[in-house]
Amino acid sequence: MSNGVEPDLNPNSVTGPISTTDSAGEYKHCWISFGGNVGNVKATFDAALALLSLHSQIRLGKRSGLYCSTPMGSQAGSPFLNSVCGLTTGLAPHDLLSVLQSVEMQLGRVREIDWGPRTLDLDLLSYGDRIIDEPKLVIPHPAMTYRRFVLDPLLEIDPDWRHPAFGESATCTLSRLKKRPIQLALLEIPADQVCELSGQLATDFSDLEWVSGPPWNDDVLPIHLSGSSPPAGLRLIDLRRSPGDVRERLRSALTAIFDSPKRISDW
Repeated sequence: MSNGVEPDLNPNSVTGPISTTDSAGEYKHCWISFGGNVGNVKATFDAALALLSLHSQIRLGKRSGLYCSTPMGSQAGSPFLNSVCGLTTGLAPHDLLSVLQSVEMQLGRVREIDWGPRTLDLDLLSYGDRIIDEPKLVIPHPAMTYRRFVLDPLLEIDPDWRHPAFGESATCTLSRLKKRPIQLALLEIPADQVCELSGQLATDFSDLEWVSGPPWNDDVLPIHLSGSSPPAGLRLIDLRRSPGDVRERLRSALTAIFDSPKRISDW
């Protein structure tokens, strides 16, 4: 691997915790996103799969092709390689997250810069139909409703996947993101600040329409920026945990919305 990382393919290195899901022996289906832009990313993805396959309570499933996407954030570096892979597991959600983070570290992930360049990013997108909103774990992943580099590969292998909180299919979610102009509403942001932000972002993202409300029509995407929990069941773009100030968070989200990831190969 060109990044100099030699993965440890010892099964003990990925055993991790072995607490099971709600019912002993019951396996849950999960979707995992892969991303990276440092070193030989394809080789890193392959090594990550090899490590995950060694875990006694993880069974790998379908995986999408490889996509190239525009980096999010001013410090993200070069374009990313992305993919989505399915697996079933007997691990509880937090334990599966720990295993994913362990694999990231073994393959050279260094967390020095928020949304900076990285060898490997493994995100837990979904865990069966579970809904979790905790400081260290949110399921489904709060960014999967607006990131094209997640939705495009997910649709390749599971276009009928439905968000357990909103009930909307991945196909419908992506269709909404492709509409132009895209309609956005900023929650809990004063009107004068919305006007200022729209002017700052207009040069790079011209096909936008900022709306007030609620109520909204079905095409409007509300954006939640504050630290409080959003109303239950509301389909929105959740940027509460995104790094940076309001403008930087919006710019990163809009990049993920407007980008059209290019499928470059099978995995």
